[in-house]
Amino acid sequence: MHAARAHRGPSIARATIPASASLKAKVMESLDHAAPQTTKAMSDKLGLHQSSVSHTLKELMEEDLVIKKGKSYSLSNLGFIQKNTLDWMGKTLRCLKDHKDFFLSHDLSGIPRAFQVTLGVVCETREIIDTDPAIPNHIQEEIIVPLLAKSRAFLVASSILVPEHQLTVARAVKEGGGFQAVTSDRIIQELRLKSIALRDDSLHSRIELYRYNSINLHLIVTESHLFLSLPRTDGTPDLHNIIINKDPEALEWGKMLYLYFQSRGELVDLTTF
Repeated sequence: MHAARAHRGPSIARATIPASASLKAKVMESLDHAAPQTTKAMSDKLGLHQSSVSHTLKELMEEDLVIKKGKSYSLSNLGFIQKNTLDWMGKTLRCLKDHKDFFLSHDLSGIPRAFQVTLGVVCETREIIDTDPAIPNHIQEEIIVPLLAKSRAFLVASSILVPEHQLTVARAVKEGGGFQAVTSDRIIQELRLKSIALRDDSLHSRIELYRYNSINLHLIVTESHLFLSLPRTDGTPDLHNIIINKDPEALEWGKMLYLYFQSRGELVDLTTF
């Protein structure tokens, strides 16, 4: 494999990145990649003087973030990427601020760096659940298991074995569902002893199991929900504070994270069970 070479030409990293509260950021936020707008339309939309908008657009064009077609303006490819990057980073930074105690007390090493940067898409729209400390399994029995029971397609990447989840998924597979999982050697050995579904040859066509030992989280993605559990900093699992999200962007984030692990895993021969 050829080693990647550093780019020696002009770098977009040197481009001025508008501050979140700046006029440039407001103008960029109002623009779209495919729907050009006039300065009058933007000034009306933003409640700004037209001359201020025109001056800002000129600066953004000099930075190659905006292009002009006739009398209308739209984001360039660079502007479109920068707008999306700032949006995702903003979500993550707000997430870290709003849930500081959670992130300080949990181990994030199981989430690859590229996915950490975009973690805000999962955190910001998470479902807020009132848990009862006096009932340790409340979130499992009353919320997660019923949601899993309604699903028929599962993507799982996990370093732990949660009996309630295992049994619910196995039941769904027996009823015609599909199951793909990435987990460690240790969990695979447990499944050899405990999973009846994996020993049923008639179900193998609906199951894919991958071996990958560098997993340190519990992730389930179904057709409708994402479930994410991170271990505490002392290494113990935390099934009480599970992130639950049904936003389409969060589901896509979860699917991509699952595929990240699957692409690094080794397919397990189910006939050996």
